Amino acid sequence: MTGLATSIRRSGSALLGEMVSWQAAANIPRRNRGTFLVVEEPTKLVCYRASRAGPIHKADGPRDDLTWLSKVVGNQPVEVRLGADRAVVRSLTLPAASRNHIDAIIRHQLEQLVPWPADRMTFDYDLQDDEAASPSDQLHLRVVAVSLSAMRSAIDPFSAAGIKPVVVGLAADPLGKASAINLLPGAKAALTERRSRIALLSLCVLAAIGTFMITVGGWRLYQETQEAKRIEASLVSLRSTIDKARQKAEQADSSSVKLARKWDQAPMVVLMDELSKIIPETTYLTTLDVADRDVRIAGFSTDAASLIRVIEDSDMLEAANFSAPVVRDGDNGKERFEILARLVGAKTP
Repeated sequence: MTGLATSIRRSGSALLGEMVSWQAAANIPRRNRGTFLVVEEPTKLVCYRASRAGPIHKADGPRDDLTWLSKVVGNQPVEVRLGADRAVVRSLTLPAASRNHIDAIIRHQLEQLVPWPADRMTFDYDLQDDEAASPSDQLHLRVVAVSLSAMRSAIDPFSAAGIKPVVVGLAADPLGKASAINLLPGAKAALTERRSRIALLSLCVLAAIGTFMITVGGWRLYQETQEAKRIEASLVSLRSTIDKARQKAEQADSSSVKLARKWDQAPMVVLMDELSKIIPETTYLTTLDVADRDVRIAGFSTDAASLIRVIEDSDMLEAANFSAPVVRDGDNGKERFEILARLVGAKTP
C-alpha cells in the first residue's frame, strides 16, 4: 500500500511539473506590467506612463535622488528598465523537444554563460520573436543575467523612496511592449508558485469532474441494473403464469377445452411468448395483429426470407406467406417485411 501511495505521489508531482513547464512555455499567466515605465539612461532616469497607444513621457530626473519620481508615480507599480552596462546577455540554442524544460536546462548551464556563480545573480530568458511565429526543430533563446550586487544598487533607491518595482527589464527592449524579461529577485519563484497553484487547482477541478462523472455513471448503471432485474422478474412471473395455465389446461379431460385453449381462446400473451422464442435476435417486430384467426406480423430483419420457415416450424402457426414485398430500409439497413399466417387448426376459407 505504501508503494502504491508513493507511486501515486510521484506521478502527481511529475504531472504537476509538466503542467507548470507548459504554462511557462506558453507564458501563462502573463507577467505583470507596471503602470509607469522608468528607463535608465547614462546620466538620468526617464519616466513614462504605460498605455495601449504607447509610452507617454512624464518626467526626467537624477538617478541618486528619486523624490521627483515618487511624486510622479505615487504608489503605482513601476517597471524598471536597466541600462545595458548592468546586464549580461547571451544567446542559447536548444532542441525544440526541450521546450517544456527550458528553465532547468538554463540553470544547469548558467555558470558557463555568465561570469557570476549561480547564487550571486538573477536571470531570466525569452524566446526570440521569430521562434514564437514559426516553430522549428530548434529554440533560440536570449538569456539575460544580472549580479545581485548590481541589482541591489539599481532597485534599492526605488525601495528607499517608497516606489515598488514589479518588473525589471532591459532599456534596450521596445518600450511599447511589456517586458519579456523580469530580473526582479524572487519574481521567477513567485511566478512559478503561481503557476503551481493554477496547475494544482486545474488538477483538483479535473479530479472533481472525473469523480462526479464516475458517480453519475455508477448511479445510472445501478438504476439500469435494477430496472433490468425488475423486468426480468416480471418476465419470469409472466412465464410462470403461462406455464401454470398450460399445465392446468392440459390436465383437463375435455378435448374441446384443449382445442379451445389452443385455437379458439388463445390469449395474445401466449402467441407473443411463442414468437419471442422462435423469432431470431436479428429480427424485431413492429406489428402483431390477430383477427379471425389470421395473424399479421410485421417488422425488420437481416434475413426476412428465413422467417417463413421459422414460422412454419412453429406449433401455433401455419400457411405463412409474405403479404407485401420485402424492401430494405435505408435508415437501419434491415429488410422490412410483412407476413400473414394462420393459427394452426383454423379453417381456411
